[in-house]
Amino acid sequence: MKNIKLIATDIDGTLFDSNHEYNTQRLNNYINQLHQQNIKFSVASGNSYSHLEQIFQQTNNIDAIVAENGAQILVDGKTIYEDTLNNDELFDIDKELNSNLNIISLCFSGENGTYVNADSPQTNDYYINNLVRLEDMNDINDKIFKMNIRIDDKELDPTVKYINDNYGDTIHAAVSGFGSIDIISAHINKATGIKELCDYYNISTENVISFGDNGNDLEMLQESGIGVAMKNSGKHIQAEADMISVTDNDHDGVLNTIADVLSLEV
Repeated sequence: MKNIKLIATDIDGTLFDSNHEYNTQRLNNYINQLHQQNIKFSVASGNSYSHLEQIFQQTNNIDAIVAENGAQILVDGKTIYEDTLNNDELFDIDKELNSNLNIISLCFSGENGTYVNADSPQTNDYYINNLVRLEDMNDINDKIFKMNIRIDDKELDPTVKYINDNYGDTIHAAVSGFGSIDIISAHINKATGIKELCDYYNISTENVISFGDNGNDLEMLQESGIGVAMKNSGKHIQAEADMISVTDNDHDGVLNTIADVLSLEV
């Protein structure tokens, strides 16, 4: 067994069940036990920091958050790394994607809000706390970490391929679940975030166990010493992992696997 020093987990479809809920008491207990073993606990998500901060209000002992698929990293609530997109390039790509793809909605995730066109069908939902509608997207005056598009499920993989084939020098697209595609800087992914955390904590990526279920988790699973694909994830995700979770996300898959691997007290 590798000398684990850091645990990193995706949330939706991974740590969280299908109702976007998690076993709060058990997670808090486990993090305390991990700290006693000098093991850090991190969330690694495509969501914004403001959203993650809100949904983890009952778990205040999380050590680090990798937000926006690695574009923003915080340790103990303080930013240690961020990578923003070039707004002018992004707006040009936005126009081209809207012209060439059957996009349901498109939004920009920034430090201070999530921005959409005035006529966008996007609403304030589970993932978005501060929706800002603009007549002209060029009026955005904010750091942009990520673009997100929603599209029909059957078009997800072809759309990811189209974006990466045509704009791969500038941006990188990955399926993030729920009919959604995350688009970030070409050199950024969750593995980037894990590497930054490892540098900060002065540990190796071989000392990391990570959990994920979707396309935007692949690089992280591959980079970690132990990459764990969720039992509910697709076969193409499981094929890239070192192991499969003990149970699925609706049955405490992450927590059961952590307890099994690290012999924690239930």
